[in-house]
Amino acid sequence: MKYEDLFHVGIIVPDLESGLKEIANRFGVTFPDPAPTSGADVLVKTATGEMRAEVIGVYSAEGPPYLEVIRAVPGTPWEATQGSRIHHLGAFVDDLDDEVERLKAEGLELEATLDVGGGLMSIAYINGTLGIRQELLPGHLREGMLANLRGEGA
Repeated sequence: MKYEDLFHVGIIVPDLESGLKEIANRFGVTFPDPAPTSGADVLVKTATGEMRAEVIGVYSAEGPPYLEVIRAVPGTPWEATQGSRIHHLGAFVDDLDDEVERLKAEGLELEATLDVGGGLMSIAYINGTLGIRQELLPGHLREGMLANLRGEGA
């Protein structure tokens, strides 16, 4: 697979409605409103056998890559377990301190802050009940970091 083929990031949530709300609020994406209440009837085949499951997945309007939020289905690959998690989704923010305070006021946890390069760059990790970690980077570093990723850095 090539990166340009990346289509979406799948996120399993225990409750679809609250999961969509939290992800929309935290990551600035939009989802269909109202969210679907029924999904596809899928035949699931695993090493332990076959079963039918109703799978509801909702894609963000923004992308690619799109965020696909899937309601957990116990006993299937769409189980909300601790073993398979996205570590973080990273984003630049205009004001790191303001964004951290906004998210804390919404009930999210400031999990960690990082000082990279002797105070040259601060990073904050925010986490919530879904366990999807958010890495917040100060916006003033955007152009330099992107230039480095393009191989244009010094």
